[in-house]
Amino acid sequence: MTTEDYRDKASKVAEELQEYLNNTDKYKWEVAKETKDFKISCVKSEYFSGHLYKGEAEYNVPPKTVFEYVEPLPEGPRMKWDKNMKKIEVLKWLDKDLRLNRACTSSACMGLISPRDFVDLIVTKETDTYLSTNAISCECDEFPEVKKFVRGWNYACGVVVLKYSHNPNKCKLVSLIQPDIKGMVPKNLTDAAIPGSMAEFFTNLGNALKEDGKVIS
Repeated sequence: MTTEDYRDKASKVAEELQEYLNNTDKYKWEVAKETKDFKISCVKSEYFSGHLYKGEAEYNVPPKTVFEYVEPLPEGPRMKWDKNMKKIEVLKWLDKDLRLNRACTSSACMGLISPRDFVDLIVTKETDTYLSTNAISCECDEFPEVKKFVRGWNYACGVVVLKYSHNPNKCKLVSLIQPDIKGMVPKNLTDAAIPGSMAEFFTNLGNALKEDGKVIS
């Protein structure tokens, strides 16, 4: 694939994520887990037998700071606070906003789900109303599977940091994921594991932002 092919593919994913967020007629979200700090909802995925998950949380932190903390980059803060992430690497920069990433996850459910890795195409975007990463897995012959990981597959996914025009020091983070983790994992185990993993994501992020003095009261 050429860089333009990759860009076209990534642009379609970005459009799809906005559709997930804004088309309430098409996507009837059901709440899977909710606390005073976050809400996690799901719908059936259009692409495989699993679910599309949406996690939402507000932070009293400027949008660019939250984006910096969640963007999957090896030198970014995310590796310090995201306990489910074992390794993040940029395999290839295609352009300043477009790249191929590899993310390796830790085992889950007390070892019942073994470590996974994902090779994703990612485009970052910023508009007047949000910042986002927009990702989808792709097959790359130059980055074959590694023995100690099961190669998973991410359908259209990403994070969207929504800006509030009335308050530049506050934002809403939305995480959209629909991972096919492959392997011989029972569906009910996956369905139980993902909302719990997302809850941990939002909780650990909130704690990291507080500990690093990023929260504006």
